[in-house]
Amino acid sequence: MKTVLLVDDEESDRDSFRQILHADGYTVLEADSYQHAWAAFEANRDTVDLLIADISLPDGNGCELGLAIHNHKPDIRVLFVSGHVGAEACHFFGLDVTDLHYLRKPFTATQLARSVRRVLTAADPFPRLYQRKTITSSVAG
Repeated sequence: MKTVLLVDDEESDRDSFRQILHADGYTVLEADSYQHAWAAFEANRDTVDLLIADISLPDGNGCELGLAIHNHKPDIRVLFVSGHVGAEACHFFGLDVTDLHYLRKPFTATQLARSVRRVLTAADPFPRLYQRKTITSSVAG
């Protein structure tokens, strides 16, 4: 049985997602903020297989949380969700988030279940990291 760390500040979203994940046989740990998610991860580091994180959190950013957890558990799998902020927000943190690792709210139970299965079986458990290019310019005087 796989364990999912579910992070979303909207209680109604967490409730819906938990019900869908439980119905598919997953153990679900819940958090409503970056800090609570980090504490839940620390307490369950060895058992957490998948992080599902809303990109916009009241005390941080889901992309930043994903990176922090990835730095402590490189094999963590991640699915970012958001209704307001697009996956582009993760570019700021050096993450190339594709459709594999991102699901736009609102979504159906079938879409969530399908995305979770895809991430859990994908060759790439985590979005590709990239180095942002530094742009330099010279001004002729």
